Amino acid sequence: MRKTMIAASGTLMLLASPAVAQECIKPTAPQVADKNSLTLQQRNAMVEQLDAYIAATNVYLACLEQKDGKARAEAEALIRKFEAPVSDLEVVQ
Repeated sequence: MRKTMIAASGTLMLLASPAVAQECIKPTAPQVADKNSLTLQQRNAMVEQLDAYIAATNVYLACLEQKDGKARAEAEALIRKFEAPVSDLEVVQ
């Protein structure tokens, strides 16, 4: 039963992931130039762009983790509901 739950959870997560991920906005990576060919001002500007990108990426990853947790909880609740006792169901042979 545990294997069924894990397999079903994985399947549900695969189905839910594209919809979940659409709510989180992936940042666009800045173009990185050879730092040796840049002036000091250009390097400083690039550092600012990279810092902003890293910060935005951290927000994006946190969003994905939060959505993943919610999706997992929903999938596990659905599986628990499905695996509830079925003693009142008729056995078909």
